[in-house]
Order: sequence, then C-alpha cells, then structure tokens
Amino acid sequence: MEIRFQPIIPKQIYEVMRGAVIGQDEPLKTVASVISAHLARCAYNQHTNKKIQKDNLLIVGPTGTGKTECIRTALRELKLPIPMCVIPTNTLSTAGYRGRQVEDIVIDLIRDARRSLTDNIESYSFAKNEYQIVEKEDGSKVRRINPDALEQAIIKLCENGIIILDEIDKINFTEANEHEGVYKRNMQFELLKIVEGSKGLSDDSLVQKIDTSNILFICLGAFTKLLNPPPERPEIGFSDSDNNNNDNDNNKLPTTEALVGFGFVEELIGRLPLRCRFNALSEDDLYKILTESNISPVQDFTELFAIRRGNLLTFTDEALHEIAKQAAAVNTGARGLRTVMGRFLYDIYYSTESSCCMDEIIIHADTVNGSGPEIRKVSLNELLQNKKSQPTETGV
Repeated sequence: MEIRFQPIIPKQIYEVMRGAVIGQDEPLKTVASVISAHLARCAYNQHTNKKIQKDNLLIVGPTGTGKTECIRTALRELKLPIPMCVIPTNTLSTAGYRGRQVEDIVIDLIRDARRSLTDNIESYSFAKNEYQIVEKEDGSKVRRINPDALEQAIIKLCENGIIILDEIDKINFTEANEHEGVYKRNMQFELLKIVEGSKGLSDDSLVQKIDTSNILFICLGAFTKLLNPPPERPEIGFSDSDNNNNDNDNNKLPTTEALVGFGFVEELIGRLPLRCRFNALSEDDLYKILTESNISPVQDFTELFAIRRGNLLTFTDEALHEIAKQAAAVNTGARGLRTVMGRFLYDIYYSTESSCCMDEIIIHADTVNGSGPEIRKVSLNELLQNKKSQPTETGV
C-alpha cells in the first residue's frame, strides 16, 4: 500500500486553521509549517532509504486558546490521509499501576487509522494482489482489502501519524513529594521510549509491529506556573528595570533549562526541539470567535433551537459583546463562551421548546444577564431565507 500524499503548503494549512482559531496568528504559522513538513517528509521517506528525521513540537499556552483545535481542524477540513489521536497525558500510568498504560497511546492511533482507511480510501493505492473485487447482493461491486494487506496498511498509516500528548505539564515532578516524583519521572522515561522511536512496545500483536520513529508528536500544556510565575516582591526605592515588559513576556518561549527546572527530564525535552506559544484570549478575541470562527458556539446553539421546532435564534451585537465580556472573566479561554451561553440559553430552550414554534428568539444584552428573550413571529419565507444564509457545517 502506498499513501498518496498531496503537497500542501503551510499557508494553506494556516488559512484553514485560522478560520476556526482566533487570535493566534503567529503560533498557527508554526503549527502549519510543522504539519506541512511532516507530510512532505512522510511522502519523501516512502520512496528512499535515507530518511529525513522528524522534529516534534511543544505548544504551551493557557487552556481554551485553540492548541488542540487547530490541529483537529487541519486534519478534518483538509482530509489529510494520516491518523491522529489526542491522549490526555495525565490519564496514563506506568507499568504496575492502575490506569491506561503508556503503550496504549499506539492503540488509539490504530483505531483512527482504521477510520482513515474507511473515510479516505481514495488517498491510498493498493497493488492488485492486495485486494479482491467482491460483488454485493444488489449487483454492485466493491473492493475488499485482503487481511494481510489491511494489517500492513494500518501499520504504515500509524507510522506516519500524529500523536497529540495533551496536558503534558501535569506529569512534571517536584522534590516536594519523593514518591510522586519517582513515579512521574518514570512515566516521562516511558514516554521517551515512544517519542524517541521504538518497536515492540506492547503485548498487543499489532502494536508490537509499529515503529514510532516516524510518528510526529505534538505535546500541549498550559505550564501556568512556568509562564506566569508569582510576581517578585518590589524593590524599595527606584529601579532601572522596565516595568512594561508584559507584551514581551507573553511572547517568550520556555527554555530547555526552564523546562528541566519545572520538572522534566532533559532527554524528553530534548526530543521536543520545536516550540511555540498560544497566548490568552482577549475580550475582543472572544467576540471574534462568536462572529467569525467556523466553530463558533453561536452556530451550534442556532442549529439546536432550529432542529425540532424551527425557531430562529438571533443575537444582537450588544449581546455578543456582553457574552465575550463575561467569558473573559471566566478565564478559561474559548470554553468560557459556552459556559456563559449555557447559563441562559438552556433555560430559554426549556421554556420555548414547548411554547414556541417557528418564532424568532432574540437575545439582547439584558437576556445574557437573566432577563427573558424577545420573541417575534416570523414568516416561513424569513425562516427559509435565514436557513440559506447559515453555514452548512457547524462545529462542536
């Protein structure tokens, strides 16, 4: 089996991600370049014995800023022919402890490789001896991949896949708790074996055959205490230091020394040579997510209200600004938007699902703060016209 890698330039990936993730232009360029380079490297390595080595990526930044979503969006929208899985690192455990074993990471990738073979079958080229043409009961003919060829295809896909290790900062160790420190240090060395590249990681017969050397690893973490340390006590008297360095600090990347001091072994950090930083979202960024993002929660709630009763949910601009303002105070990034909207919209959904049908439900700024919505009767033509103007796809 051969994977048909289509050349995708970083700018193309960047534009797709930028349609969903707001306020992170510079780090998105880095992520787009890393994914584009990974695809080009996999395509090249498919036909040569002299392999181009991978460069794994570490992404730091607050929760809800789009670190995971940008990668998911790229793979979904561009229909990239490789599997991807997201692993919450803080759910893993080392051998002998309760929980998911580190080796199970590859099992999740196998699961997505099977999905990719089904959804993107046109992206793979099989030799004639690797499949059979089978006639179905209705007379139509389909291509059925032989079991051995299917296994080899899954292995090859996994060896070119992307694994996202989320919450990587949660496995840092400290000297404060000696037992926990030993446990987390051992876990980091377990991860190191997979990130660095190895084979025969598990008792599972399929996992044993997968070499992780070529898999791209993208590690994500908030690293709150590292990026936003407690302020130092002010000096008495005058200081020559510049007190307006917040903007510069927001763009700083953690050094290897800082990451080691935070509680990571040098060997693991050394396997993450590329780094970028997602910054906290401002109130203006949150407003733009509501109005410009392809995965805006406004689209989700609008569709939810229209599904059964045909109601048209609309928001005034003042209401959107109020939602963004309150979400900024929640301090969980874009996730705060759903927190704020859920507070009042589910109450409205409960009260209108049985009483309103094909009505316009208008959300004002005071509705966000607890008042009832404005409800207006609309014609069928208005509803149909609004349906045509809405996007055909909505994010979750």
